Amino acid sequence: MRRSHLRWALPLFFFLLATPTFADMSPETLEKEHLARYCINYASYLIDVGKYLEALENLETAAETTVITKTRTDALLAKATLLVSFLDAPEQALTVYQKLAQGDDPAAETAAYREGLLLFDLQRTEEARASLARYQKRFPEGRFRFQVEALEKEIDRMMPAPPPPPPPKPPVEKPAPPTLRVRVAYTTKDAHITGSAPVCAANVGCRQRFTLRVKNGQLLIDGATAPQVPVVFESEKPLTIIAQKKEKQLRGRLVASIKSGKLLVNNVVDIEDYLLSVVPSENPASWPIESLKAQAVAARTYAYYQLLHRKNWAYDLVDYAGDQAYGGMAKEHSRSTKAVKATQGVVLTHDDKPILAMFSANSGGYTADAKAVFDLPKPYLVARQDPASLHGSMAQWTRRFTTADVVKALATINIKADGLTAIEAEQRGPSGRIIKIRLVLDDGTRKVLRNRPTLRRALNLPEILHDIDKKDDTFIFHGHGWGHGVGYSQWGSAYLGKEKNYLEILAFYYGDVRPDKLW
Repeated sequence: MRRSHLRWALPLFFFLLATPTFADMSPETLEKEHLARYCINYASYLIDVGKYLEALENLETAAETTVITKTRTDALLAKATLLVSFLDAPEQALTVYQKLAQGDDPAAETAAYREGLLLFDLQRTEEARASLARYQKRFPEGRFRFQVEALEKEIDRMMPAPPPPPPPKPPVEKPAPPTLRVRVAYTTKDAHITGSAPVCAANVGCRQRFTLRVKNGQLLIDGATAPQVPVVFESEKPLTIIAQKKEKQLRGRLVASIKSGKLLVNNVVDIEDYLLSVVPSENPASWPIESLKAQAVAARTYAYYQLLHRKNWAYDLVDYAGDQAYGGMAKEHSRSTKAVKATQGVVLTHDDKPILAMFSANSGGYTADAKAVFDLPKPYLVARQDPASLHGSMAQWTRRFTTADVVKALATINIKADGLTAIEAEQRGPSGRIIKIRLVLDDGTRKVLRNRPTLRRALNLPEILHDIDKKDDTFIFHGHGWGHGVGYSQWGSAYLGKEKNYLEILAFYYGDVRPDKLW
């Protein structure tokens, strides 16, 4: 899909919400509005660290919770942008736009225009022409009328003609492994770059150690203004970055720049070198070699997916579990290195595109369905029994909270639950996960909420695959698994790797996907 016309949409994810003043709201409306805004802001963070499905869930929660029309439509417009830009789900985005366009609020005009724009980008020109015509008829003096006219002229210039027969394909050489930009520092404080050999930066010189910081919008290197930004640091030997009380030795280069007034340092590194650290950071290197190979392919696929979807960002991945754990060269191990090299270039694809290779620590014996948990169907992220995961860590767990503890925890995310008497399962998915919970209060109030963005987050529960009991004044959560449960289970793979090869493990968790050697 062409993305040139969609780039404008990325900054629109999260913006200030124009809503009635708090003084005009009832206590119930105010509570719901606080939760909705909390979810929208948290979704922004989740997108930053690559957790797109979790961000989608928070935007849905905001849209379901608020009773303020502007907040709801803002959340839905952001949801549609997320679906298009990061989740390869244009049809679902079109559905959102079409429903919003039928309304009478100001968002209807924006949605109507974006529907036509998206259809144009999908090269569905006749549908785009009809959509843009509907926009002009309904909004003849609309804010986007000039953009609509420009798109219509471009469609008119597209002369429909039968495509020529394709020329014979020349033999294609495998490309070199792609290069990633991994965010290893994003801070308002100092960062230090050093190495066992001299470190050099263009127009700055070579030294053993550099100190970086941002002050008054300027990048300072050892207290002096950088001659140009970004600044690339290189050495004949691995570099070390010290920032935010962490120290990492890294392969590749380090690139310093400024983003939103903060110091941003990216590690520019070959994807295969990146994986040498990721695989043992995500799994113990003592696990079966086939399990390590499976993790290498899942991690490579995930990283490549992010690379393709973040071309207009300042980085491709972050260096912690928000995307994937990346502990640097100190984490590397000969066994995991062997697994990475044995699978070099292998990426999982579906419909000739890299999949969103979701993985979690432990599925709890039953993987989750992406449609049920996040309301986005993916044919390779469906629920299936996973008995192998029951052998792993966190296969079973129990958490206990007094009623007062639960009420206090919910209050931190702007949910009032004073007088809480029961917590019940309102909706379960096919894996048994509690998608929505029901809070029962002593005044008869019943609050239905999505579990993951509310109760699970407030209580820091490992998973939503759980039951809820109450004994006296204590709520008891008996659960299984650790993480979101969607896709590949790391502990399940650890057990399967004793008997199955890595392709069989990946086929079990992701279904009908194809392992393609892309480089």
